[in-house]
Amino acid sequence: MNEEKNVKPSFFKELGVFMNPYQKKYALSIVLSIFSVAAGIAAYGFVGKIVFVLFAGKTALTNILAFAIAAAVCKLLNALLLNLSTWISHKAAYHTLQDIREALSEKLLRLPMGYFEENGSGRLKTILVDHVEGMEKTLAHVLPELTANLLAPFCCILWMFFIDWRLSLIALVWIIIGFSVTGGMMTDYSSKYEGQIKAFKGMNQAVVEYVNGIEVIKNFGQADKCYQKYQDAVYGHACYNVNWQKETQKYASLGMAIAPFSIFPILIGGLIFHSYGTMEAGSLFMMILLSFGIFGPLMNAMNYFDQLAAMGTNASEIKAVLNYPELKRGEGVSTENLDISYSNVSFSYKDGKKVLKNISLHIPQGSMLALVGPSGSGKSTIAKLLAGFWDADEGSIQIGAKPIEDFTQEQLNSLIAYVDQETFLFDETIQDNIRIGCPEASSEDVIKTARLACCDDFISALPQGYETKAGESGGRLSGGERQRIAIVRAMMKNAPIMILDEATASTDPENEAMIQKALNAAAKGKTLIIVAHRLATIVNAEQIAFIKDGQIKAIGNHRELLQICPEYKTMWELTEVDKNA
Repeated sequence: MNEEKNVKPSFFKELGVFMNPYQKKYALSIVLSIFSVAAGIAAYGFVGKIVFVLFAGKTALTNILAFAIAAAVCKLLNALLLNLSTWISHKAAYHTLQDIREALSEKLLRLPMGYFEENGSGRLKTILVDHVEGMEKTLAHVLPELTANLLAPFCCILWMFFIDWRLSLIALVWIIIGFSVTGGMMTDYSSKYEGQIKAFKGMNQAVVEYVNGIEVIKNFGQADKCYQKYQDAVYGHACYNVNWQKETQKYASLGMAIAPFSIFPILIGGLIFHSYGTMEAGSLFMMILLSFGIFGPLMNAMNYFDQLAAMGTNASEIKAVLNYPELKRGEGVSTENLDISYSNVSFSYKDGKKVLKNISLHIPQGSMLALVGPSGSGKSTIAKLLAGFWDADEGSIQIGAKPIEDFTQEQLNSLIAYVDQETFLFDETIQDNIRIGCPEASSEDVIKTARLACCDDFISALPQGYETKAGESGGRLSGGERQRIAIVRAMMKNAPIMILDEATASTDPENEAMIQKALNAAAKGKTLIIVAHRLATIVNAEQIAFIKDGQIKAIGNHRELLQICPEYKTMWELTEVDKNA
């Protein structure tokens, strides 16, 4: 099991399928890279010819000039082919990353909404933007350049063996010893790299938390304590990297002291062989020249292995999103009515603890159901299961006597308008934010709906009225104003079922009457499900279910619950005390 844990994920294993449509481009890039290397080696050959001519005492300018021009042409061809290879691989890489991004975007539309509660926008942004973008450099360069950096030294060494096998063997053993020492850095590399990633994520989370919570930190005088947490995370990340670097430095230093100087054994051995007359001066010079083309490319190739490891880690996180299980949905059904029923529904989150236990409800079409109860009782989860955040573990949820699993996701979305307390508005005009509920709606339709929701007065009072920009995430508006606009947007959708999940949580008492009017307007001809903590907004509901510990403790209208549910009565009395205070 430990072995399996320490195996680094491979991009080609995780996301190689996205490269398949561009195999020809990647293959052409490799072929051009090989020809580029061949041209570079040929340039060495023509320089060697010049050397042999000079050492042979043949100084005819025409011979030297011809070889020099040939060497220059080969070097130019080497550069052109390498650039062409890299350009083609970049083109293939960008198309590959485009396909990955499109696949991620399409997947996000099919994921259950509960996924986005479990995974914050920061993490998803990191995956969609940073992880994908981080693979571009490696994907575009690794195939052509890794091929060139491995092939060029191989060709140089092979050529050296044709010139003098003795010196070539000495140089090869010398390089192998140097890289073997350097290889000590790779001991337990997989687990160390994962530790480095873990330390980085911890630091990143601490930084984001510190920046996002700076107002709370300063307001409650927690600067020292919170800064210490931030400092510990940053220091821990730095220490991990420094210690890892310190551990590997001895191998790197010793290896770098041996491997790069392959010229050293060639020079010493070559001079000895030359002194005994077993090696020509021109051959020795050519051996020295070729030795310069070995170490540099090999070191460049080694650098790609670290990038490949990082890309494999990024690929595994992307693949986790693409493989995340989708909701069970069918081919679509037709229904005669839109009565909603929950039959023995149970549900638990990832920790396995049941948050809902055998919930059974019947909500007639066009009626209003309110879900009330203490925090954490499961009220919102009941509503979210209908809205498609998750699938129930047990039992059945039906609309019109048809299980919601038989509906298509698009069909279910068209039936339900959902508003929660975490209201999000785009940095567009108020009118455009409302029109999201019905993109083809006219300006008159938008204003008419806003009036029904008792929102026209406050919108008209804004600096540019309906043309006022909401700001990033609706930041130019108060929480109550954002929620009221979200209710208008939901009404604009004109879905037959509306779910308001604590949608009045940020409203002040002055707005409560307005919200009540908006709810009454929204409920006309629609099935309305409200998760509420302010009982004054739901006293007119046909059904009120009191939820506690994931179970329905009592259900009835307002008057009935005051008689049969002491806990509900206590909540109502506290509401009355707050109103009179």
